[in-house]
Amino acid sequence: MKRIITFMVMFSLITAKSFGQANWIEPENPDVTKPIRIYVDLSKTTNTSCKDNAPDGPFYIWTWNPKEHPVGHPLVNGTGEKAWKNSNDALKMTNDAAKGPLVWYYEMTPTEFYEVTAADIYKKGISLLVKPKDGGGYGDPDIKTEDLTFTIEPPKTDRGSMYAVPGSMIQNEVINLIYDNTKEVNDSMKNLAASEELYMWVNASIKDTVTSVVRTFAPSTFFALDQNDNLKMVRDANGTYRLSMIPNKIFNITSSTEVITQIELIVRRKVYTGPKDRSDSQPKIKFSCQ
Repeated sequence: MKRIITFMVMFSLITAKSFGQANWIEPENPDVTKPIRIYVDLSKTTNTSCKDNAPDGPFYIWTWNPKEHPVGHPLVNGTGEKAWKNSNDALKMTNDAAKGPLVWYYEMTPTEFYEVTAADIYKKGISLLVKPKDGGGYGDPDIKTEDLTFTIEPPKTDRGSMYAVPGSMIQNEVINLIYDNTKEVNDSMKNLAASEELYMWVNASIKDTVTSVVRTFAPSTFFALDQNDNLKMVRDANGTYRLSMIPNKIFNITSSTEVITQIELIVRRKVYTGPKDRSDSQPKIKFSCQ
């Protein structure tokens, strides 16, 4: 299985798409003015009434945040006198058997679907539940999932001093980690001369998907970086520095059951005498599988 790397700085919120989660959005950090898919795995929801009572579907979304459409609107949740028993066919979900027999998704462009601004969606998120066309009620037990909330982070306008080009790469192929010295905030590391030699410390958290054991691995300790030419950065013509590597090789991953969950980065001078000789930023990069 190919590993797709999604780069996020330290303290970024992790979206719901992770092992064991019932709901997520693809792409993982979307532009809400473009089409997205909202996924729900009915085998993992807390309320299992959909799986227990109507496992074959079809299923529908019932949504109210960031905006609920009024009666008469083409995208109203339900129609007729008993709306809960008659979901709108425009909100019908699609089964994605490749991801699991009870995985269903709904595709939309959020700003168009909800008729709100992108800022509204980033601020309020998306809230919905999943139900069959007839959700019961009116004296019968409800058939639905629990309320599901999707938090969507606004796009970052500043990549910071360290980033990848392009932003998504494959684990067993070459990746490029970039250090933009023009965005350095450590005064003693600003405006480096072209002759300055830099090294990047990389430390990976690696999870065994069978045993769930997590180990960490760094090709070199921080203080021995200057002894490992594989971690020496190359200065590009535009003055940025680049480290090219294949994650599987540099992190000594030989088992197909081991996956990288996160790596941590620091840039330092070849000659290190203290904090003035290293980057102020120490980002963590999250890996996600698609």
